[in-house]
Amino acid sequence: MIFLSSHWKMFGILQHLRLLLCLHYDALAVVCVGCIFLVGLLDYSHWVHGCDLFCWQQQLARVDDKPMALMLLIVGFKMLLILILTLLSYRRARPELEPTIGHVKQRYRRFIVMRLLAAHNQFLHGDEQIHQRHAELLQAIQLFRADARKLYERTSEQLSQSIQQMLPVEEQQEQELLQMGYDKYKCVTQLREVDIYRLVLALPMSKP
Repeated sequence: MIFLSSHWKMFGILQHLRLLLCLHYDALAVVCVGCIFLVGLLDYSHWVHGCDLFCWQQQLARVDDKPMALMLLIVGFKMLLILILTLLSYRRARPELEPTIGHVKQRYRRFIVMRLLAAHNQFLHGDEQIHQRHAELLQAIQLFRADARKLYERTSEQLSQSIQQMLPVEEQQEQELLQMGYDKYKCVTQLREVDIYRLVLALPMSKP
């Protein structure tokens, strides 16, 4: 029992150590690179100049101003550490930039118009009965008007939301509409926010 208890305790310590290494992998990389650089420097000095650790100790003993030499050594190590951290920072994945408000609105306008065009196309070429297709088209128009009002109307609840939450786009449905080519229509590519406003209110379209 004592052996099993010590075994599980050692296993827990190893798991905790593994978790720490996974969380602080960047610090581990810096330490490893520093050790590799130090070992490479010592190996080069021993291979080329025949200078081992005792030689380094003798050279350090000959230095008169040891505090100055120690300070220069610390400064050199810090410069090397800064260089390594700078190189590692370029290797890290950069976070994606937040889309602009104009881009979010443009994508939302394109989505709701493509969805309305798909419903109209289904009404013209669908296989269901005419009254069922007409009812589905009316539902699509009501959905378009309700979603389009979000572009220029704000409720008290929406004021605390981000622009992505206020103007959501169903990505799977958007990809399906794009694959069907609804983004190639002129009314989709050149539609402005004021045109959406006129469509909701059933006003005549303004000339560009």
